[in-house]
Amino acid sequence: MLSVGRKKTRDSKIYTDWLIYAESDLKAADMLRRNQKTVLLSAFHSHQAIEKALKAFMLEQKGYAPDGHNIIFLCKTAAKVNSGFFDWIDECVALNNYYIQTRYPPDFPLEIDKKSAKKYVAMAQGLYKFTLLELAKFN
Repeated sequence: MLSVGRKKTRDSKIYTDWLIYAESDLKAADMLRRNQKTVLLSAFHSHQAIEKALKAFMLEQKGYAPDGHNIIFLCKTAAKVNSGFFDWIDECVALNNYYIQTRYPPDFPLEIDKKSAKKYVAMAQGLYKFTLLELAKFN
């Protein structure tokens, strides 16, 4: 009998690789937020930037990047290592739903305007910068 399921990918164990990808997501989010037709994609990339920054932090601090895409969980996990991440929970709550709902057509479409997309990009940029500052304390 064949096992059906998700194969574990070989994600990088180098935390700086995760930061490079997070920075690329930030750049994409910032570009996409400027056009009303792409604001949902901007929110998705803002979410992705936060997810990758949090995973980079955990990888550097604890030697593993937690599985999953729930950035609330990831932020709380990082906060167990560095309580400063508790200050970013609200941002993670605001962006957490934009992982799935921006990738597939939902029954009830999300509506985001360019002003909200700009706010989400700023949230992601802020958490990314915070993560870099915290990592710099150890390197």
